[in-house]
Amino acid sequence: MSQIESLFITRLYRARLSEHGQAIDPEELVASCYSIAEDLEFDIDGRELKLEDIWINILPEGGLHTSHIHPHSAISGTTYVSRPEGAGALKLEDPRSTRMMAAPARLKEARRELQSFVYVAPDVGDVLLWESWLRHEVPMNMAEEERISVSFNYGWG
Repeated sequence: MSQIESLFITRLYRARLSEHGQAIDPEELVASCYSIAEDLEFDIDGRELKLEDIWINILPEGGLHTSHIHPHSAISGTTYVSRPEGAGALKLEDPRSTRMMAAPARLKEARRELQSFVYVAPDVGDVLLWESWLRHEVPMNMAEEERISVSFNYGWG
């Protein structure tokens, strides 16, 4: 008997970010990427930034993203769709940390630029961008609700 089987069904979800919170202006996001490139004095040799990866993060209570970088990308970023109280902030690590083996610990009250780790707690709808080599993590979600974000990487086309 013949049979027909469906394999690898692909679903497509499409929605405007403004349906789930504050609107994100894509032109502002692109302008921010170029602003970072200019501020960091990248020599892009006529190339343009290209969105390479994008993914959704849904962190339930107790969920976390351990410390990591984004190899093969130039600029990484995230925008928050849902960040309930207690869900945790983005934790950025001073890239010099591994080279300061004999250095004393920093004071808890040290100026922000001298701290070993900086926590950034964005509002829903905020977009954060950073150089992809910067080690970062999301500490454990202590909220009962899920923390939802959309993250992405840009490279040079």
